[in-house]
Amino acid sequence: MSLPTDTSAYNPYAPSDPAVAAAPAPVEAPDALTDQIRALFERGRNGAGWFYWVAGLSAINTVVALAGGNGGFALGLGVTMIADFVAVANAGGEARVPAMIFAIVFNSIVLGLVVLCGWLSQKRILIVFGLGMLLYFLDGLLSLLLGHIMSIAIHAFALFSMWNGFSAYRQLNALERQLADASYPIDVAPSAGP
Repeated sequence: MSLPTDTSAYNPYAPSDPAVAAAPAPVEAPDALTDQIRALFERGRNGAGWFYWVAGLSAINTVVALAGGNGGFALGLGVTMIADFVAVANAGGEARVPAMIFAIVFNSIVLGLVVLCGWLSQKRILIVFGLGMLLYFLDGLLSLLLGHIMSIAIHAFALFSMWNGFSAYRQLNALERQLADASYPIDVAPSAGP
């Protein structure tokens, strides 16, 4: 076997059989730490995603109420239901248009804040995640005062799911701090002596 004259292209470790060279490299299974990080990230993202459900279903409730329909989703916000009720109650006479505009503007601001909470929560800004959960809890208390039993149960389930996501993101942040810590053991092969 003669060596090629251009030694920069020569690879002594390349297989001489072209069929072996074309075979894809085996894919290594992810380690347990990667699986744990992925699971925590998914749990956190799913928990924060509940803010989007709350905003979307509250918006549908508003459209249904202002169109004169009955019913709605129990996951929706109680505070927007109150604004809808006030608008519908004042639907007769001269106050109709201002009441509808007030309800639409008020609900748009509230639902925009809920969507913002969801977006920032999925970016792992835990203070916003916690604040959003607190506000949703207060909205659940409002449902309790109004006597909406189904809404209270749905609020409790949604808060449990949000808490699950919040705690997953806290665990993920702690794990990342641990990995970034200088005292984290790094397996480095010992160097050969001089």
